[in-house]
Amino acid sequence: MEGNIQVNGKHYQCECTYDGDSQYNVQVRNGKNVVANYKISAGSEGEVLESAQAHFAADVELGNVKG
Repeated sequence: MEGNIQVNGKHYQCECTYDGDSQYNVQVRNGKNVVANYKISAGSEGEVLESAQAHFAADVELGNVKG
């Protein structure tokens, strides 16, 4: 599954793959550059992008990744 998220006015692409047991591997990209990777637990695909956006926004705010 692929989708887009927006953090601090910038757009990012997410590629999500199902890993089993309600776990998704999420790769956040800015163009061709991978800026973050997450393992997210979600009950449905719809929850994955929301959770990825929250994780990424927190990492940007804390300075863990450059957004």
